[in-house]
Amino acid sequence: MTLLFSGEPPALYPGRCLNRRHAGAGCTRCIDACPAQAIVLENNTPQLDAASCVHCGICTHICPTQAFIPTVDYEKALRSVVTELPNTPIALICAVHPTPDISTLNVSVIVQHRRCLAALSIADLLELSAGGARPLWLDDTPCLDCPIGAVRSVLIGTVEAVCALLRASGRPPAVYLHSEQPSSNKTPQPLPRIDSAQPLISRRALFRRLLPKKETDVAAEMVDDLFQRGAPLSMRLPQQTPPGHLRLLSTLQTLNPPQNAVVPTAHMPFAAVEVDAARCSGCELCARFCPTGALHFLTEEAHFELAFQATKCIACNLCVAACPEDAVHMQDAVRLSSLLDDTLHPLVSGELVPCTGCGALMAMRTDEAPLRCYVCRQGAGVVNAQRDEAGLMADLLRRANLPTYGENS
Repeated sequence: MTLLFSGEPPALYPGRCLNRRHAGAGCTRCIDACPAQAIVLENNTPQLDAASCVHCGICTHICPTQAFIPTVDYEKALRSVVTELPNTPIALICAVHPTPDISTLNVSVIVQHRRCLAALSIADLLELSAGGARPLWLDDTPCLDCPIGAVRSVLIGTVEAVCALLRASGRPPAVYLHSEQPSSNKTPQPLPRIDSAQPLISRRALFRRLLPKKETDVAAEMVDDLFQRGAPLSMRLPQQTPPGHLRLLSTLQTLNPPQNAVVPTAHMPFAAVEVDAARCSGCELCARFCPTGALHFLTEEAHFELAFQATKCIACNLCVAACPEDAVHMQDAVRLSSLLDDTLHPLVSGELVPCTGCGALMAMRTDEAPLRCYVCRQGAGVVNAQRDEAGLMADLLRRANLPTYGENS
């Protein structure tokens, strides 16, 4: 593949990968999206072939846990440039657009991104469109002749998600694909073009860049630093919300959607988890393996409750893969109000009783006698070190011959 965008390959942090966290995760989002086949999984660990990478930037937002971080943040530069423009219609083009200075679109200016347009995330497009106040045209017409034109499907999904969020918030779906809504003007016109990587900085923007960082920005960097440094071995399954997800939630706050607004979860980094109470055995595996802590397993004496915190969910589906009882499922829509507060929503609760085989506490089940936990039903025998949380996880998985998890180090 001869196409090569600006910058360098992204930085890869394999410890963040869902497949490292649970060998049964089966996540291949970055592999499926990579147009250069530069990403592979070896022993459940992602590997990036820097020589094959075309620097398109798609993997940096397609990975739910942000295992790929841009070496040069061209998307941030693009947001800075567009923020300084009036809320008049603008066109975004990619770095390899064949005619960057002319367009048939009825826009005031062309802004050229240094990477592929499919590298833009939902949060990027929401900010670039000023929450629907600025008509934003993405010129995808060259995609058919592009060597990585197949990634247009990623761009389409992102645009659909953005427009769904804007509609649900009572705002115009102001993000358009040129190929799907061609302009009535058939004659190409020369237009001013701005290189997003070499912006003209206004005095207002200059002073804003000199101001101290907001606390939310500092907090996001701290979370990212925790990811990069990894967790000590005593924290076998660290839980952190990716900074990109926090930025998206912050952007959603500005949309102020109606209380009853609902959006489909297709193409969204959000989910609504549901649990079949009749199947749940209270094993806690879904909450332990959750990479962000969106699931909370709470106990008080002989009672348990599994609760869900929608703000932290990144729709990775790891809870579904980790559940040995097939009790966890995802709904096909999510209420936006649940993404704007940190309320814990109970999913299932019940009484804990000892397993007749190993003595481990499990949810009371009325459909079986004697009561046996999942491990004992698989013939794994008695599990030792019941109170050693990290050791218990490893012991359970090893004895039951289930997928094991890797240590983030």
